[in-house]
Amino acid sequence: METVRDSGRDDGRESRIRLSLPVTVLMERHVVARRFWSVPTWKLHGVVTGEGVRHEGAGGTKVRDTADGGELWSWSGYRTTLYKDACERYWHALIGDKPLVYVVCRESPDADAALEPLVVTVDYDEATAFAETDELVLSAPIPGDLYRYMEAFVLEHYRPEKVEKRKRRNWSAEGGKPGGGRRH
Repeated sequence: METVRDSGRDDGRESRIRLSLPVTVLMERHVVARRFWSVPTWKLHGVVTGEGVRHEGAGGTKVRDTADGGELWSWSGYRTTLYKDACERYWHALIGDKPLVYVVCRESPDADAALEPLVVTVDYDEATAFAETDELVLSAPIPGDLYRYMEAFVLEHYRPEKVEKRKRRNWSAEGGKPGGGRRH
């Protein structure tokens, strides 16, 4: 886990302004075969947090065959980074019905794994920005470890702004309607 610290706090303590966590991406590959052609389809199986699940080698590694005829692939060496200025977006994700982790992918030149992850994020806005540029964005439920890191980060840094109701204007004291004229 890599942290960048901010020593400019009022209470004298240092806080993390950025938290970077190592992750491994797991994706399922299925081949859709028709008469004269076949095409691979991919589904994000999940993301695992921590250095302990890292494997050696570049690119995707086939982990095993799945029970339904697919293949489970793994990519290591990625990081999910949480930023202090994005805490409000993380908070909205945490209180939502289904917090997700997003993996942005691109076609790979590697013949075995036709897809390669580029970015792993928990930020919906960042994932949407990639989707708007025609990148493939896959999502899966956020894993428990990553959820807990995100929750702790939000609790440390997010201070919701107090919503103040604006005071209503007393139109009757000003002569009636907003246009200044009175209706008879």
